[in-house]
Amino acid sequence: MIIKNCRLIPFLTEEGAPEMADVIVNGKKIEAVVPCGTAECEGQEILDIHGATLMPGLIDAHVHLFMGKRSGGFNLGDRDTVPAQWAFDSYSFAQWFLDNGYTTVRDVGDEWNFSAIATRNAVNEGVVTGPRIYCSGVTIVPYTAGFDTSAFMCAFYSTAADVRKEARNQFYHGSDFLKLYGTGSMLVDDSLPGKRIMLEDEITEAVTIARSKDSYCACHCHGAEACDVMVELGVRTIEHASFITEETCKKIDGRKDVGLVPTIACSCPEALGLTEESGPSYEKFARVSAERDACIRNAYENHDILLGWGTDMDIKTMEAMPYIEWQTRKARIGCSNEDLLKQATINSAMLMGVDNKIGTVAAGKFADFIVVDGNPVEDITAMYQKPVHVIKDGILIR
Repeated sequence: MIIKNCRLIPFLTEEGAPEMADVIVNGKKIEAVVPCGTAECEGQEILDIHGATLMPGLIDAHVHLFMGKRSGGFNLGDRDTVPAQWAFDSYSFAQWFLDNGYTTVRDVGDEWNFSAIATRNAVNEGVVTGPRIYCSGVTIVPYTAGFDTSAFMCAFYSTAADVRKEARNQFYHGSDFLKLYGTGSMLVDDSLPGKRIMLEDEITEAVTIARSKDSYCACHCHGAEACDVMVELGVRTIEHASFITEETCKKIDGRKDVGLVPTIACSCPEALGLTEESGPSYEKFARVSAERDACIRNAYENHDILLGWGTDMDIKTMEAMPYIEWQTRKARIGCSNEDLLKQATINSAMLMGVDNKIGTVAAGKFADFIVVDGNPVEDITAMYQKPVHVIKDGILIR
């Protein structure tokens, strides 16, 4: 395939490439980026995009594919009696991501039927078409009050030895990395989002096992002290990082082996369907979101910290508000257009350790692209609509 007359984004394209170019695809990979009109077209499939923007496929580094059930949300429903339903729900959500330009997703918390891993395997084997999927397996969580209703997606443990066992268990089932639960949750009423619930020896066990597999740990982390401990003990990606402090920001300033995956929209009142008439619930999430915004804004504005892209919302919310993460990062955090585009592509690839494969338009990388009508560097609202085309592994999806 040759994609002709592409407007490329310089900071998301290999060094030295022309801003207007033809992109030559050979199989699943990018073969070359050449000046317009110089590619040999005979016998090739041609896609002429007439000056539209070609950029790397988007990456969502914080999803839960099992949340792809359009009826019932977290409710188990027919999944309880027919466990195979989990896989269809996960695949449905994976399809939604691909159709909306996310050619790669990182599933950071499966359920006990490992439906995300099953979806990944089916995609990799060519049984179905879907995005590139990286999976954590089931989240490793200390026994904590209030989490009993989430047992279907928690690998509970009591001791550091249990953590080692559960870490090995997740890799046994095909995990690409590990997901830890380091603090309470905003969605669990009996827990404190900022309070650390994992001990140092437990975290160390997980990090050690992950490194033995040439992998890494991601950790759900809202609280300041927890973020700091996770960084010190070698966790690579701090998920949410809601209340990260200046002290911790200084520790990761300039580093590329650790970073944050903020999820800005998911806890905003508007994403939760809350209004002032909702009373205490609205007040809680409005206050917490404002506090979180200030912490993430400090990390973004005053430090050189690798920020990735995460949404962490169910399929119904994503369908209703598909561009809310773009909008809230712009409005609440003040991210520049360039940084937003990097967060949703190369930054997330770097945090996942796959920037040699995806994240930019460059020879040798996978041919994962989206075609955008307009120039998102100048006007980020170009990203507030579905891509004109989605290409994954050199195949035109639509």
